[in-house]
Amino acid sequence: MSFTTIIYDTDAYWKVLRMRELVLRLPLGLRYSAEDIIKEESESIFAFSRDNQIAASCQFVLFGHTAKMRQVATSWVFQGQGIGRDLYLYCEDQLKKQGITEIYCHARKIAVPFYQKLKFDIISDEFEEVGIPHVKMKKRIM
Repeated sequence: MSFTTIIYDTDAYWKVLRMRELVLRLPLGLRYSAEDIIKEESESIFAFSRDNQIAASCQFVLFGHTAKMRQVATSWVFQGQGIGRDLYLYCEDQLKKQGITEIYCHARKIAVPFYQKLKFDIISDEFEEVGIPHVKMKKRIM
């Protein structure tokens, strides 16, 4: 088991991208476009591996002391084992070391309880993104 910072356009990156596509995009009938992939070059990407497989990943766009968390996914095989929570806590610690004081995300409505357990607050009304309901959530970290 290990936490890793993923470097864009490496073998590990493509494995993370494929896992995310299987979990987040294909169930909605979506795929990643070349434009989607290029945008990720400047993002901070983290993953958790178990048994030589990418078990979970998430990434962040940094804006000064704020980070937007996006593309949070846990492989179907590893869901329900606390891996997503553990990865988030690792990421939060890494971001604190970089001076980040606030994290926000656009959470799928079905994922709101997960984020609330991590002490995120809902800060918006419901809106639609990629064809499904979301809310904006945020957390101050120190």
